[in-house]
Amino acid sequence: MRNLPAFILLAIGLSSSAVYAGGVGLGATRMIYSSSTTQSALDIRNTSKDSSFLIQSWIENGKGSRSNDFVITPPLFVLKPATESVVKVMFNGKQPQQDRETLYWVTVKAIPQQADKSAENTLQFASANRIKLFYRPQGLNENVNEAWKKLSGEVRQGKITLKNPTPYYLTTINLNVEGKAVNPVMVPPKSSVTLEGYFNNATKFSFQTINDYGAWTPSTTYKLVK
Repeated sequence: MRNLPAFILLAIGLSSSAVYAGGVGLGATRMIYSSSTTQSALDIRNTSKDSSFLIQSWIENGKGSRSNDFVITPPLFVLKPATESVVKVMFNGKQPQQDRETLYWVTVKAIPQQADKSAENTLQFASANRIKLFYRPQGLNENVNEAWKKLSGEVRQGKITLKNPTPYYLTTINLNVEGKAVNPVMVPPKSSVTLEGYFNNATKFSFQTINDYGAWTPSTTYKLVK
């Protein structure tokens, strides 16, 4: 392969990376870490029958910066073909706000191991899975399974603001205004988010949210408060 043109080598690298990208998956779409527990676990599986991956995991805060509030172990290990493993997540920081959830992110990076170390001029690409991690203080007295029902919306001068009075993060999907799809948003606890764009004469919006298990809540339509 030493004399192949660069664009052919790139195509070979992209072709092989597509297999690697689909080889590693997580056992959850989100993690809920209760302050009453000592650790939580995340399953990682390699569905490839031939490829091993070097797995690197870390935690970021809600702003996307590396966080030391959690310890994740093992932070680095090799996942053999067609096998599963588990990383453990343990809180190790100062207690966040106790009247609401705090958002973190778990990133799991899969780096393909080179099958033939003697091969030259080959490209390999790492892939990464990134999911939300919600730190949930013990003793929140509102029912998390009913929180989505309290989401409300108001419209002022064509701008729509969604309000979340609950202590939980509400992640919307299938968000529509007057039947027109708009970009979904995540509304922080006891806070609000203003949607992009202007919606003159809008009177209603509809949405679903994602619960603790990654399932969707029922589609709901509410009137906009003016």
